[in-house]
Amino acid sequence: MMGYHANQLPEILEKSMQREHGVTRVEYKESIKKKVDVEQKREVSYKKNKAISADVQSWIFK
Repeated sequence: MMGYHANQLPEILEKSMQREHGVTRVEYKESIKKKVDVEQKREVSYKKNKAISADVQSWIFK
């Protein structure tokens, strides 16, 4: 996040949350269902990216 001022961070995080998950930070904080949905999506994304990373590393270090 280099190049951004610290006071811009909340706005950046808010836009990211809306873009990636379709909820605001307030909705995320106040709705357990929305929080669970977001965290499940994050877990799937993490596992997918971890597998991709492992594949790339195996190609590089053959």
